[in-house]
Amino acid sequence: MVKILLHTVWRLLVLGLGLLLAYVSFFVAFPFLDRQLPFLVAFVLVYILIAYFGIPWLFRFWRVVFKPNHIPLYATTRDGLPSDPVNIAVVAKSRHHLIRSMKKAGWYTADKATIKNSLREAWAVINDQPYPTAPFGALYLFNRHFDIGFQLPYGKNGSPRHRHHVRFWQLVEQQQEDHGHFSFWIRHFRRFVGKERTVWIGAATEDIHAMGIRWSNFQLTHGQHESHYRERDFIIQSLQDSGRIKRVEDIQAGKPFEIRGQSFGLSFVSDGKLRVIELKP
Repeated sequence: MVKILLHTVWRLLVLGLGLLLAYVSFFVAFPFLDRQLPFLVAFVLVYILIAYFGIPWLFRFWRVVFKPNHIPLYATTRDGLPSDPVNIAVVAKSRHHLIRSMKKAGWYTADKATIKNSLREAWAVINDQPYPTAPFGALYLFNRHFDIGFQLPYGKNGSPRHRHHVRFWQLVEQQQEDHGHFSFWIRHFRRFVGKERTVWIGAATEDIHAMGIRWSNFQLTHGQHESHYRERDFIIQSLQDSGRIKRVEDIQAGKPFEIRGQSFGLSFVSDGKLRVIELKP
């Protein structure tokens, strides 16, 4: 009873804060800025306020009580919303072994998402200029940020507008508040953990155009292809072509599911299977 009451009060509180954010944005902040600045500048500033500060803050406030609790077959955004399906796993001797194998297959390691690198990526996208090591947006699995990402730009200019990419999380010792994700995966990879081998759980998707809009907060993002299996198979094929694969097998990690992608009109369908690659030494 107490839990139901708390959840009801919290929902009403978040709703009230959302209405307050909308009122302040459209009836206080925008009229004030519109009097001081050109219309377009005022509009952009209010958009940034809502999309990059207001709505994300509301989601984080919501998650104080409503914790994400899902079978870890997909990575989530910083706000705990479903994003990219988990569709690949790589067994390697070490992090260096994984990087060396991906590099030999033609992949680039993604830079860290610093302000400088993010601005450089935005410039490369707008001007269709090459940036083969562009950073990725933050996604979470095991209650933590991804450990390493790889990408392979394509298109005439090789800019981040169009790229194959994958994020990897190393399967490590269970962390506090990981919502049981470690125990879920360790059941499938127990035979690989230790023994001078590391397991990397990956979410692979393809960016097919420069801009999409996130339905959750209206932030700008890449447009993605809905066939995440095609991207996974592309990664495997590139590793096979470079002679880096020892063995490939499928495991049934969970039940089939469908999740809504980050941008409007995008959804991912999964059969719950995970393709596991063991790399050659």
